[in-house]
Amino acid sequence: MIQVLHRAFDILELLARDSESSLTLSEIANELGLNHATCANILKTMVQRQYIEQIGPKKGYHLGPMSFSLTGNFTYKRDLVRLAEPAMQSLLKSIDETVILAILKDDKRVLIGELHSDQDIQVRTTKEKNAYDTATGRLLISWLPEKEREAFVKKYGLPAPELWPEIRSVVDLEAEFGKIREAGFSTQVSSRQIIGLSVPIRRKDVVVAALGVFLPVFRNDKVRQERILQKMLETTAHLSEQLK
Repeated sequence: MIQVLHRAFDILELLARDSESSLTLSEIANELGLNHATCANILKTMVQRQYIEQIGPKKGYHLGPMSFSLTGNFTYKRDLVRLAEPAMQSLLKSIDETVILAILKDDKRVLIGELHSDQDIQVRTTKEKNAYDTATGRLLISWLPEKEREAFVKKYGLPAPELWPEIRSVVDLEAEFGKIREAGFSTQVSSRQIIGLSVPIRRKDVVVAALGVFLPVFRNDKVRQERILQKMLETTAHLSEQLK
């Protein structure tokens, strides 16, 4: 087990030497003197945990979002924001409501992008907020791998009753997360009568961020909400395609 950990760290250090480039399985194995099958198994686990990403069968591997979040390196986030900004601008123009781009860090939903509407009454949010208390945070937790989601709940506990009244147990929480994944989006109404909508942004099959929209309840109805969600899903489909 210790030897496998050493090899995993060796792979991370090798890829970190040039985080903008990628290395193939053969290049990694040969550089580190590893058996190719052993190296492939370690890489598979590291891809699943998002510490590295596989660009393609023959294009190799580079550092993933979890590696950057651990080091505080914002290169990955900047690239995501750069790609997302034009799409967010287009979404803002079509719906004229606050649009955000968010990631999960510890137990917080963290904004890495935000655009405001031209409405007389605008909705603004803080850069960091309890993940349970936001549509984007709930969505991001729901799409964590099962073991990471269990670890999150074990570490941070259940949401406070005032944040998510429907949740009284871990079973309730998992059921709600399942509903979010099945629906493909998350909604949340705050005590201030602000509704938040959120849909996932994927890189390959991994959810790496959430696109969110905020608006006052009085400007929302079933028809408008469905229209906004459709626009959001179109936006994230485009972004996810760009991130492949």
